Amino acid sequence: MKNPQKLLPRAIIAGITAVLAIYTLITIGIFRFIPANQIHQLGENTTTYLANAVFGAIGGKILSIGIIISIMGTLNGKMLTFPRIVYAMAKRGDLPFSKYLAYVTPKGKSPVVATLFIVLLALLMMIFFDPDHLSDLCVFTVYCFYLLAFFGIFILRKKNKAERPFSTPLYPFVPIIAILGGLFVLISELINDPAGVLLFAGIVIIGLPIFYAVKRMNKHRLH
Repeated sequence: MKNPQKLLPRAIIAGITAVLAIYTLITIGIFRFIPANQIHQLGENTTTYLANAVFGAIGGKILSIGIIISIMGTLNGKMLTFPRIVYAMAKRGDLPFSKYLAYVTPKGKSPVVATLFIVLLALLMMIFFDPDHLSDLCVFTVYCFYLLAFFGIFILRKKNKAERPFSTPLYPFVPIIAILGGLFVLISELINDPAGVLLFAGIVIIGLPIFYAVKRMNKHRLH
């Protein structure tokens, strides 16, 4: 991307707008075709029922193919980003076994060890948690960090008064709306599943003493 300051905001706005429009149209279509009480009874099978009812037996197959493509696209993005978060932290020495987690292949420069670590962690979580429940709790955890990023905009705005590579449009309304939306997701999850939220919050909090212990060890090594 040759001009990320200009093109990236356009891509984000266009992408989010397209997704919102598609979700809204699908929801309107479902409510016009199926009564609300039947949607409540069908639950997660509503979209499958609608596809079969509209397109016949082939409808369910088309929907399944679409879901598989969507899953593969999501996995592609996650496999590219999540291991590199671990790699970046290991590169700074913020994790245990950073020496190994920061390893990249000589030719492709791929963080193989970090990728295998993420895969192992995902497998363990899938074994010990229900997948549907796990996805809800992961969304809660991710939104905790989203909120920190949204609050970080105010901090960066205060620190970088003179020079900013990118300025948030309609500041401060955009980050405030983002914070309110994130709080809605977190509070909703907390009300619906307080035990799961506390468990995952505990898992995140456990990382803090490990992080500080590793940083302290690195300081002692330097001295």
